Parts: sequence; C-alpha cells; structure tokens
Amino acid sequence: MSEKKLPLVGKINELPVIDVSDFILGADKRIVFGPDQEESRIWPDYVMRTFTLRPGSVAPPNSHPWMHWAVCLQGEGRMKIDDIEYEFNHGAYMHTPPNIEHTFWNTSKTEDFIVLCIVPPEGDVNPLGQVMGC
Repeated sequence: MSEKKLPLVGKINELPVIDVSDFILGADKRIVFGPDQEESRIWPDYVMRTFTLRPGSVAPPNSHPWMHWAVCLQGEGRMKIDDIEYEFNHGAYMHTPPNIEHTFWNTSKTEDFIVLCIVPPEGDVNPLGQVMGC
C-alpha cells in the first residue's frame, strides 16, 4: 500500500533564508520548490525561488543558456533585458530568453522588492558559477 502524499502548504517568509551576498548585496533568497529538497518540495525540472532585495539592492547584469521567468510579488523595481529597461512593480511578470543579458533592481528608498523567479536546476547559480541553493 503506498503512502498518501499530503499537500504542501506554507508561507514563503517562513522558508529558510539562503545568503546570496556574494551575488546580490542586500538580498536574501528562499527556495519554494525545486529538486534535491525534502521529498515534499520536489520539482525535478525547475527551481522556484524568491529574492528579497532591500532598498538600493541590484542584481548584477548576467546572461546564461537557460530561460528565466519572474514575477514581482511586492515592491517597486526596474528590469533591464538586453538594452531595454522596464518597470517591474507588484504584479509584473517577465520572461527572458536564453543568452540575453538582464538585471533587476529595487527602486524604492524604503520598501523591500520581492521577486519570484523560476529557472531550471542548472540555473540556480550566481553569475560567478557558484551553486546557490539546490
């Protein structure tokens, strides 16, 4: 008889914080779903994570061979994809194709900027090539 799998329900802000200060100063990361997590969190094909950027924090420009999806959950920010700059505020979403330079940053002087980001497992690295979470 197989075990019944229970749904996984929780709060993102209660997930463990991963230090990303070697990649984004003034930011924290949390993995929501991804491979190599406790069994109930497994999503073998992708890593869903959040980045909380404090005021003035900037993700360094980077490009990579995988696609990148993101949604702004909270705050005010900007995103630059290739040479085009976009508002990236609460409720905005983006898709960046492979090998296109992109970056995002918090434009608020007082509020955090929270981005939900999805990449394949090989994408859960910083631009220096260091594994960040999974």
